[in-house]
This record gives sequence, C-alpha cells and structure tokens, in this order.
Amino acid sequence: MFFGSSPSAGAAKVDVTPAEGELPKNNQGILDRLYARAVVVESGSTSAAMVTVDAGGVPEAVWQAVTQQVQKEFGIPASNVLLTATHTHSAGGQRGPDYPAKIVESVRQARQKLTPARVGYGTGVSYINVNRNIIDRKTNRWWEGPNYDGPSDKAVAVLKFEALTGQPIAVYYNYAVHAVLAGQLDQVSGDIPGAASRYIEDSLDDGVVAVWSTGAAGDQNPIYFQQTYDLREIRIKDYATRGIDISNSMPPGGEGLDRQNPRVAKLMNQQRQMVSSMGQFLGEEVLHVMRGIERTDTAIALAGASSVVRCPGRERTNQGRAGFEGTYQEGAPVDIRLGLLRVGDVMIGAVNAEVFNPIAQRLKRESPYQATMMATLTNGSARSGYIPDDASFGKQTFEVLSSRLQPGCAESSIVNGILDLIAASRKAE
Repeated sequence: MFFGSSPSAGAAKVDVTPAEGELPKNNQGILDRLYARAVVVESGSTSAAMVTVDAGGVPEAVWQAVTQQVQKEFGIPASNVLLTATHTHSAGGQRGPDYPAKIVESVRQARQKLTPARVGYGTGVSYINVNRNIIDRKTNRWWEGPNYDGPSDKAVAVLKFEALTGQPIAVYYNYAVHAVLAGQLDQVSGDIPGAASRYIEDSLDDGVVAVWSTGAAGDQNPIYFQQTYDLREIRIKDYATRGIDISNSMPPGGEGLDRQNPRVAKLMNQQRQMVSSMGQFLGEEVLHVMRGIERTDTAIALAGASSVVRCPGRERTNQGRAGFEGTYQEGAPVDIRLGLLRVGDVMIGAVNAEVFNPIAQRLKRESPYQATMMATLTNGSARSGYIPDDASFGKQTFEVLSSRLQPGCAESSIVNGILDLIAASRKAE
C-alpha cells in the first residue's frame, strides 16, 4: 500500500550568474542576477527535489551531471528530480565546468534546511500571457502578435510549503509565458520568472524561496510585448538600407540595433520596466493564492517516475521564419522524456521540451486529479524543437515550421504517457 507520511521541506537559492569571462562579446552587462532555486521534500523514506534554474534550457549533459550527483550524494533518484529551466532568453553565454555543481549546491543547502512541514495547493489566474500566433492582416500570413482569441491557459498553480508554525518555507508556482521581454537588451536577466520570484521573496522578507515552474508556454508570449515588435521593425528597416532582407528571419538578441538612437534607447528602457511590472503582477497573484490556501496536509504521498516516448522525426529543407509552407524530408525518430512528481494529491507532469499550451490543457482535463500541472523544459532537452498540438500543425507559424516532429504523434503520446505515470502512482496507493 502507498501510505502518506509526515513531510519535511527545505529550500534554498544559489547565485548562478555568469562570470564576466563567460559572457558573450556583445553583452551589455547584468540587469539582474540569475539563480538556481530548489525545494527538497522528504516523506518517510522517499525524497524529491524541485529545482529551477534561470537558464534558456537544461542541456542533457547538465541534467545528467546534476541528477547523478544528487543521487550519489543525497540518495534522491533522478526520477524524483524536476530540473527546470525558466527559459529566460537573457541567460548569457556558455557556463563553466562548475555550473552543474552550483545547481547541486542549491539542493544541498535546501536539504540542510529540512524541517517538519505542511503542504497546501491552490490556483489563481494571471492575464500577463497571450497566444502569440496570429494572421497578419496586411499579408494574410501567419506571424507573431497577440492573439487574444487563441488558446491560452491563464491558470497559476501554487504549491506552498510551510513549517508547522505556519512560517512559509517555499512556494513552487507554475505558469505558461515565454521569458522574452529582455531578449533584445543583450543584458543578463531572469526576465519575468526572475522578477516574479524576487518580488515574492522580498514581499515575505526573504524567508521563503519562490521556485518558478515553466508551464506549457511554447505558443505563449507576454501580453505586453510591443516594444519588441517596434524594435524589430526598426531593425528590419535598418537592414533594408544595406540591401539585407530580414523580414522573415530574426538575428539574435539586439544585433543590428543602434543603442545610441533615442527611440531604440527609450524602447529598451521600457522593456526593462516591463520585466519588473509583469513580474510584480504575477508575484502578486501567487501571494494572493498563498494567502487563500487554508487546507494544508501533514501527511503526504511522495513519488516520482519517468518514461520516454518516441515519435517520427523530420528535417526541414527550406527556410523562413513564418508565413510560408515548410518542406521536409524524413528525419530520425525523436525521443521525448516524460516525468511525474507526485506531492500528495498534486501531480506535476514533466516534459523536456517547449510544449504548446493546448497539450497541457488536455492533460489537466483528462487527469483524474484536479491538482495537475505540466512543467516543461524539464529534465534535459529533447531534440524536437517546439512540440505543437495536433491542431496547430499545418499553420505556418515559426514554431510549427521549425519543429522536428512529424504531425500526429507528440500530443497524445505526451498526454497518455503522463496519464500512465499517474495511473501507476495510483496503483501504488
């Protein structure tokens, strides 16, 4: 039988901001610092770690190095670890060889702070995200923009850990939005996830660690993103004066932008302000949900599991960011790593790629547990590129065009695969 036990929880964060020598040559400095944040939970003889790092992704080598060390040193199996990237597009360059060790250190410090705990769950809503695929009415082709009528899950899932005295220890919160507000600044930043976590922690006098969980944001942008579109138009016109057409492509970061241009400088400053504003809005909702959680459990089931699903692959043979049909040839099969971490009656499904929002919405609809969420960009990095839902294949959006997956496999494989892991967890009760 699968009985719940009295849990203990501890949390910590470790600075992982890149050193000066690790920054790209075009970097403009540090807007805000990056962290690895971790919550460690123990229940009976089982332990788990929920770790999120301010990074664009979690390379396979980093995931393997971290989980191997966590299992060796702390006895936490890889199947009980969620190692998630916030997917900030402003994490700087390549990390040094001590990078995995810094992430492990966040787990070590969290484990050192283990204390008897209660666990509570609640949900709220935040309207700072929006579907980002829309038909351009000038060209009648797919492009990027706020699609207010497109699928977009506004839910904020909140898992609260508190001491038996009621003192908060940590909060693990899940939301679906791309961390791209600071992308053209070429400055190091945790973007919205970093700003939201800092705001939550500061509001609670730094007595809590706020761990972001990346929801299914493959097709979700910040709702207020106009500065980026305006900067894009400036860049397109500037390149055009040199005879270069980038209207259906996009150089990385702020490449090609004249930072001495007063208009460019103003738009970039507005982007910095927007990072803080949207982080505060999301942070306020997390705090609101935390305050409203009245039921907390002092005995929980804790379990982890993982599996791999394989889908047919493809390789694109033409170019273009969006709006034109892609051509493809047969590609190697694509493996997608799935995971499940059960914390009481809260089910956290994991996928190691960028997933479209309707796939997570389907998982929540079909899950036998109301408290179900999806953590993406978690536990390594699939070679799939974006993972669109079935209905989005055929649309010439840049995510669909660049996906290395053939249509018709990934959505059901992911949903059914995580549901299978949930079912196995239920059988163990």
